[in-house]
Amino acid sequence: MIPTNGGAEAAMATSGEPYLAPETAARMAAAATAFMAGLDEAQRSVLDNGFELDGVRRDWSYLPEPVRDGLPIGSLSDPQRKLAHQLIVASVSMPGYAKVVSIMAMEHVRRALMLAAAPAIAHLFDPGRYCFRVFGTPGRSEPWGWQLAGHHVVLNFTVTGGRYLSPTPCMLGSVPAGFGTLAPLADDEERGYAFVNSLSQAQRAAAVIYDRPPPDFATRIVPRIGAVELPDHVFEPEPDYTIDDTERSILSYVRDGPKGVPGSALDSRRLDALVGLVAGFAGRLPAEVAAAELDRVLAAGAEHLAFAWAGSTAPGERHYYRVQGPDLLIELDNTQGGGNHIHSVWRNPANDFGDDILAAHYRADHPAGHPAR
Repeated sequence: MIPTNGGAEAAMATSGEPYLAPETAARMAAAATAFMAGLDEAQRSVLDNGFELDGVRRDWSYLPEPVRDGLPIGSLSDPQRKLAHQLIVASVSMPGYAKVVSIMAMEHVRRALMLAAAPAIAHLFDPGRYCFRVFGTPGRSEPWGWQLAGHHVVLNFTVTGGRYLSPTPCMLGSVPAGFGTLAPLADDEERGYAFVNSLSQAQRAAAVIYDRPPPDFATRIVPRIGAVELPDHVFEPEPDYTIDDTERSILSYVRDGPKGVPGSALDSRRLDALVGLVAGFAGRLPAEVAAAELDRVLAAGAEHLAFAWAGSTAPGERHYYRVQGPDLLIELDNTQGGGNHIHSVWRNPANDFGDDILAAHYRADHPAGHPAR
């Protein structure tokens, strides 16, 4: 049996159509419609951005931006804030929702710490600054989507035909990585540690691609993942840790040449554990979506997954891991703050921001040509 987590406990059998999630798409559309109906005209004008293939829909950042587009949670009344949270709940699993609200709560801790270390920017760490944006009209057959973006949470959803759903890029992070009872991403980090330390000596030698991790994701926050992506030399908000050009190349993402230990080199127990790691990320989403995502991974062949690690394999030190497969990329880094500042992202190079489902939609419903980008 494939290990699962949270929303991924659903049976794996689906219709075989990639990205099909009609129940979640309908629930999400109803929640988005109710949220928009609860706003005044000025608020709706900020929230609603219209739908384009490119443009602002692909703008996303998990940095503590001084200015962020969209409708901030802090500007909402209590009834409006409840409707906003109902949209989040409709779009993720309950374990995923617990992660999101825990990360937002961690902003209070970060702000308190920054008041002593850097008071001029402490105000940037505020859960009220997380912003919503809606693209297009929810519930119709035409494409639409929505985004929640703030420091350490970015959720992106795209829906076509009222039935097909793209849930990526999906980014969750936390700084501190843990404080008191709050450790929103401890399970994702621990699964990585457990997996790399379960490998044989030869497998670990293949998996650990370098003794230093990148400062952040190899793919950074690019709107589209290219054939090759190199991590930045430095993560700008924390300039104490840098890598050189040679290290960037070693740590690079290569779409057609995954680094690390391939699934084909693993026995069935370890391969199940690697799929379980992927299932943990899928479990951030509703069961229907998680099952469709895992079905895709398994249909492509778990043996085509690859696991790469960089940095120390001892808990509490700087580290990074990557799971890569056909149309799958997971990255987790805990590099800054000596290993107390965690980022995780789940992306699909073929379907981020709905690229695959949008192409299929326009081929079927607009054969004369795609809308202008």
